Amino acid sequence: MLRLNRSFLSHKTGIVSIEFAIVFPFLIVLFLFTVEFSRMMFIGSSLDLITTQISRQAALAEERESDYAEKFNQILTTEESLWPFLASKDNFHVKLEYCHSIKEIIDNRCSSSVSVDKNIMYFTLRYQYFAMFSSIFSRLIDTALTKKVIVYREFK
Repeated sequence: MLRLNRSFLSHKTGIVSIEFAIVFPFLIVLFLFTVEFSRMMFIGSSLDLITTQISRQAALAEERESDYAEKFNQILTTEESLWPFLASKDNFHVKLEYCHSIKEIIDNRCSSSVSVDKNIMYFTLRYQYFAMFSSIFSRLIDTALTKKVIVYREFK
């Protein structure tokens, strides 16, 4: 009986190779998904940082007729140099609207023209996200990351 068990155990020479061949593709897909998800989270955090910076600068700007979209592009250019391989500047889209009240934002009645009596700015920052490993994750991850910010301009 003992001799039978030893001979049975000694003839399992290819089992590790078979297990590796079965498990390895799943490990690679898991690794790629982790890298893709980390990239998406990094871009989302960068959008938060950019919207915070542009909101702060827009709220404290003393010029009433200043070009806030140009300020946004300047911030985007300086921040984008920190992560050139993770995101493309061409995939950013900015929409800036000026409103009299929050009710106008809710009713979607804001305008894109600056006026002296419009103290509320409504930023919509959108990044069109494309998966780095698009052949594997294209249907799951290709989406747009959107941040919306309401800013009250303090100076008159």
